[in-house]
Amino acid sequence: MRKQTSVISLPSRADQHEHGYHQLVFGLEGDTEFDLAGYCRPVHFGWGCLMPSATGHAFHGLGDNRIVVVNLPTASDDKPLQERIESLFSRADYFTCEPQMQMLVQALSREMQQNPGDTLLQEACASTLICALQRQQQQQRRSPRRFGQLNLELINTYIDLHIDRRISVSELAGHACLSDSQFYNLFRDQTGVTPQHYVMERRLQAVAAALTTSDRPISELASTFGFANQSALTRAFVRRFELPPARYRAAHRH
Repeated sequence: MRKQTSVISLPSRADQHEHGYHQLVFGLEGDTEFDLAGYCRPVHFGWGCLMPSATGHAFHGLGDNRIVVVNLPTASDDKPLQERIESLFSRADYFTCEPQMQMLVQALSREMQQNPGDTLLQEACASTLICALQRQQQQQRRSPRRFGQLNLELINTYIDLHIDRRISVSELAGHACLSDSQFYNLFRDQTGVTPQHYVMERRLQAVAAALTTSDRPISELASTFGFANQSALTRAFVRRFELPPARYRAAHRH
């Protein structure tokens, strides 16, 4: 078989199978969940998983989602590339993507979506992702990561870009290239609040700013800033500001 790379969405209905080729998955948008050898975890942007040939795995999507899938043969005449593939697929595993790797995945996924029938491009993307991931893992083994301060500016930017939907701790952890527990503890130590509380505060501050600078309906603001409906926004807003949105707008407009 030839190397194949594609951007797909997973259905919400769980499925499971195995196949006679290696498979590499990168989270791109939204949330998905995989189960590899009994270890289940979300795979979203900043995360991925390696599935060697004949590895049974279960998977499903959680709402709107997109992933990059790379299918690779177990044998190839390209010996240098095959050595890298064998090194990567020694066992089933999950991995995080460093920021440079995340940008590469996004750039290649755009190219593939714009040129879905270009098989030469698919093969080139597969080779590029294999080489980049193998190089990342080599660098991580040579230089074990030391955890310092989180870059809150980057985290704020990510939250603001995706504020219209649910943002999970796992997603933020993947963006910071940390495990869920490492990110949670480091974030709480640095900010004094949990990630969930921080995201909610950012949503509410954005709503408050919009109330005083625009005439947009409150129901529209609820959708824009990631609340299930106007009632959910109102409950959270009253807890935070002790006024419902309409009264807050009237009191702070001028």
